Amino acid sequence: MGRVAVPSPRLRRLLPLAAAALLATACASVPGELIHVVRPGENLYRISLHYGVPVERLIRENQIQDVSALAVGQSLRIPGARRGPADAQLVPPERGPTTASLDASALGLDFAWPVHGAVSSRFGSRGWSHHEGIDIPAHEGTTVLAAESGRVVHSEGRIGDYGNVVIVKHAGRYATIYAHNCRNLVHSGDFVEKGQAIAQVGETGNASGPHLHFEIRRDRLPQDPLLYLPHSESESLARQP
Repeated sequence: MGRVAVPSPRLRRLLPLAAAALLATACASVPGELIHVVRPGENLYRISLHYGVPVERLIRENQIQDVSALAVGQSLRIPGARRGPADAQLVPPERGPTTASLDASALGLDFAWPVHGAVSSRFGSRGWSHHEGIDIPAHEGTTVLAAESGRVVHSEGRIGDYGNVVIVKHAGRYATIYAHNCRNLVHSGDFVEKGQAIAQVGETGNASGPHLHFEIRRDRLPQDPLLYLPHSESESLARQP
């Protein structure tokens, strides 16, 4: 029989280090995770939309302290990216027909305003946080209408800062959220028609006064509702701060 090769003491010390290095390499190559280098004019919201990763996860994974202080050339880890690297600068969507609204239209969706009034807080970055919808102040008890037809998937029980919430699932991958209600008028499982009364405006949860917090989500990712709602009213809202 041949002699069995016995690693030298030095080699025995190096083997655990080599194994650890291989493990670290394997962990760094997580499928769906890539690095995005921030270009001029980009922000977390645009990066989030491109890769299909929630803003909150980008903040957590990259330990971002100030969402408004991204630096050009900064490298961001993008866990669970649904798209490859951007070929060019990620620019804000233009007004008028957008890819998002055209996609919704192709599904037969035509979102309407759930409450009439001036928008007091828009979608997007707000200092340290990201506002995932729009706020529309209204008198307590004002009727909230379904923005589109769909199935109610949540109505019972409060959801954290949102208070009383109604969530309606629509065709394709869309859903709308109606928060801070003083009273919900529908139940989970109900099918509602566009324009049907589904709640009443309130100030439950974390709200400084009676208003509707309204969201449109696609694949669970928040979208800017003003890109989907009729422009006849949103144009007048453009002057709001």
